[in-house]
Amino acid sequence: MREPTARERERALAFTSCEQCTYDFATGEGERSCSYGACPYLPELLDPRCPICHYDFYTREGNSECGAAPRCEFARKEAPIRVEIVSEWRRRHGLPDLVA
Repeated sequence: MREPTARERERALAFTSCEQCTYDFATGEGERSCSYGACPYLPELLDPRCPICHYDFYTREGNSECGAAPRCEFARKEAPIRVEIVSEWRRRHGLPDLVA
């Protein structure tokens, strides 16, 4: 994966959930106001889950298919960027950042 452009990054950071939605896409908590399993409007850069095994790199929850310490290509190249952007998004929206 290439590094996201400044425009792509800002577009992701400007994302807001639907007014009625209290679902926290980063932690998987809260109620969805729609019937979708995942937010259909969520920018890809704000999705910290592996597209194969759905391990959440932000919360570090789930079972990684590539080992206790995930080492797949997604874990090496995309996850660190996405976790950084999710952390920044949470700070900008007044939510606690779970990554220390």
